[in-house]
Amino acid sequence: MRKYVLPFLSFCLDYAWVNAAVVVADRLFPGVGEAVLGQPTTWAARQLVSVVLVALVRLANASVGEWLLSYPLNEQPAGQRQWANLLLGTLGVLSGIWYMLRLAEGDDGTPFLFMVEQTPLKNAAVALYGAVYGWCGAMLLRFEPRAKFYNALLLISVLLLSAINWMFSHDALVASMVARAARDGRAYPIERAEHYAGVGIYYAIVLIAVMLAILCFCRERPAGQGVPASPA
Repeated sequence: MRKYVLPFLSFCLDYAWVNAAVVVADRLFPGVGEAVLGQPTTWAARQLVSVVLVALVRLANASVGEWLLSYPLNEQPAGQRQWANLLLGTLGVLSGIWYMLRLAEGDDGTPFLFMVEQTPLKNAAVALYGAVYGWCGAMLLRFEPRAKFYNALLLISVLLLSAINWMFSHDALVASMVARAARDGRAYPIERAEHYAGVGIYYAIVLIAVMLAILCFCRERPAGQGVPASPA
């Protein structure tokens, strides 16, 4: 795993945050890409720019992925259990990036803590929650002390947020599903949205239960122990 999977995962993490930055920049400043390319920026163009930027980031030794995976890459002795940290940690980092992309896409009415309309307070709350998600994922990837405790609190908060939406913001949740599909050019019947909004809480319970079970298999390095140096 250390020889092949971890370097590949490191690259994927770098690609994820760089590509997200490119997408956000293109949405905030659409005229820049069009001025450079002479046409609106396409999906393929964003991927190409992302790959080039990832290469530059790695050449400059500024890889976020390598920093996040520095402990599992150099842990001694090799062969200890790492899969749980890598799985949940990667999901956490990617979820944090996804929250930031949601803000750049514009509000679709998805409720968050009783807030439905897009306001500075709601945007700040979503951004803060996304940052906490990414931070908790980074703690797992770096095998930080108390990472399991903070991630358990985060997962419980996800269940509470889902319960709040299910009990108090059902109509807004349904409307946001329909609006999101319309924005993407898809038809989404209200009946289907009603169904998914109704069963969403049960899906959340099962998903959080599975993730809490996986969290039990995660490991933490002892408090005060730094990241081991890369072997020569």
